[in-house]
Amino acid sequence: MSLRLADVTRDNFWDVLNLKSSKDQEERIQIFERWVGSNVFFMALGSVHGFKNKAIYDGETLIGFASHGWDHDHDRWEMISMMLGHAFQGKGYGKKALQLVLDDMIEEYDCSEIYLSVIHDNEAAIRVYEALGFEATGEVFKAFHDEPVYKFTVKK
Repeated sequence: MSLRLADVTRDNFWDVLNLKSSKDQEERIQIFERWVGSNVFFMALGSVHGFKNKAIYDGETLIGFASHGWDHDHDRWEMISMMLGHAFQGKGYGKKALQLVLDDMIEEYDCSEIYLSVIHDNEAAIRVYEALGFEATGEVFKAFHDEPVYKFTVKK
């Protein structure tokens, strides 16, 4: 496994856009997939709010997408999206990809805390977040689903 992040550019835009969760996840919720939001939504949100959109690769193979930056509404650094394509889920990429994104944020922003929200019943994602040190804040982000907010405290 040789994970790396790359900016989303004209060269990989369509590939990132077409990276999906499982067909079952897409069918249950049309525009927003069950466990993760549509990448097109997060790329658009990123362009409006100044978030960084990142493609996640294993070598030359695109496996996922992440978006992060300063959330002006909450005055904090947030990872607003991270997803792995369905073909790459359950293969040990989750923790390593998340750590890569966290390291990128820490280096880019020199931040001491990172926040995210997750659909309340996405148990697999919650296990990964907690395993890397995220803790529930008690806050609930009201979006298309109630999403508990988690905080990662950077150890310096």
